[in-house]
Amino acid sequence: MSDLPRNEKLPLFDPHRKTFACVYQAQHVPPIDSQAELWFQQALALDNPDVYYKNRDYPKIYQLYLQAAERNHWKAMLNLASLIVSKSPGVPEHDPEVAIRWVEKAMQLGVPDAYDVMGTYHQNGMIKGGDATSAYAFFQRASDMGSPAAMTYLGYKMAATYDDPAEGFWGNLPVATQMLECALAQGYGDAAAKLGLIYARPGTAEAKQRALKIMHEGVKLGSAECANSLSSEYRGLGLTDGTNLVGHIDKARAQRYSKIGDMLGLYQGRLKLPNLDKVLPPPPAPLPRWDGDTQMLIDGAKAVTQPPKSQQGAVLQGREFVPKGYSVPSLKQSSLAVTGDQLVPRDGYWLALFGPGSAPKDQLMNARSSSPERYQAGERFEPSAFSWLGVDQVQWHYLGEAFLAPPQREDFLRHTVEAGLLREIAEPELVLQCNGSQSCTKTGIWEARVAADHPLATLHNRWDQQAFVEKGQDFPHPRDRFLGIGTDELRWTYQGSPNADSGTPGVREITL
Repeated sequence: MSDLPRNEKLPLFDPHRKTFACVYQAQHVPPIDSQAELWFQQALALDNPDVYYKNRDYPKIYQLYLQAAERNHWKAMLNLASLIVSKSPGVPEHDPEVAIRWVEKAMQLGVPDAYDVMGTYHQNGMIKGGDATSAYAFFQRASDMGSPAAMTYLGYKMAATYDDPAEGFWGNLPVATQMLECALAQGYGDAAAKLGLIYARPGTAEAKQRALKIMHEGVKLGSAECANSLSSEYRGLGLTDGTNLVGHIDKARAQRYSKIGDMLGLYQGRLKLPNLDKVLPPPPAPLPRWDGDTQMLIDGAKAVTQPPKSQQGAVLQGREFVPKGYSVPSLKQSSLAVTGDQLVPRDGYWLALFGPGSAPKDQLMNARSSSPERYQAGERFEPSAFSWLGVDQVQWHYLGEAFLAPPQREDFLRHTVEAGLLREIAEPELVLQCNGSQSCTKTGIWEARVAADHPLATLHNRWDQQAFVEKGQDFPHPRDRFLGIGTDELRWTYQGSPNADSGTPGVREITL
């Protein structure tokens, strides 16, 4: 038992450490295959917070997580462990030992968040001999490996102005701040809640404005805590003693943050609202008109996507037909070729080519069409499309049978839309792109990307890297999320979905 990951001997937690190196989890976790990811997304879609928990199909959710976890999907492993230790009805497994083993497997794969979960198990007494001392050692290891959850937890504990170990907090503000900023850079919204309190401590107008800005970013990243805190601030909390961050009461903004906070609380960080400024821009921008429907607030602030493009041209028929969702092996994989004057020797898809026999396969030309054709053994190959090309000059290359294709980007987007995390919008009429250092040329939602070979591409190029920007405004700067990316390295693409005129000068109306 002493050799198990749960009992790993780690350096003791040092709340007074002098340095902290920011490491990004996304750059160090094992790769996830597309089929496992699709199962994971399907499980998330079924685990819908809008459905009463007793009515959710937990046996199916469990099975999907299990299938993905068995293919080394680390997020599925941790979600599966969480499901096992929960009291959700219908979950077929509730043995804590099984949950611990899944977390250990993720630890063996080098997953930082797995060390964070194991720390929680030590803290909760699930691990024999576990206590707060061993728990904090795991939290510290997880944080150093890149876990944003662990960074946020320790950042909260170390951001005090003095030490009180009995109450579980210490005064190490510089390192605590670095941990929280690193967590926020990874898209962990709850880190912004504590950062806001830290930034506001000087009590100056500039400090309070910085705190409001960072907590607004936290709402975009799915933090219910940030939304609820901002609702209280705009409602006037601390106005009489001068600690209020806003300086006045704004009931309209307080109401919107409150409604959004309630919804984000249900999703527990899964729902991101990158286009929050479409429905709730920070002052002094005027609020767009809203009809009071909470779902409209949420939908307007969600990330957007265009419906998948329909297949170009006519659907292939006859021998060229390939069932939807299937693919044919590539020519590069072919190891068998026969001339067209022979009978078909094997069932499957064949590709007709011609050219010098010594030429590489990729330099041969199409003798019929560019599409593979399916034949059964014993049939005769069709003649060439060119009358001058004899049957003995045509080389039929065997590709094999069609196979179930791995899930594509469209499959993932569809499940993300079904899970309520994305909103589909019509494709804009014109393709507009801007460099990040330019001003916005059109009001609406824009999506940001860095080059695929950029060192931070894995961290930055996510489906929720969008922003609602008014014409003439600057695009958001990556430094607002503590990312070391220059504005000129960003390419913003226009997605659409501006708000409509309300009939009142200077006031827009939220439109989807």
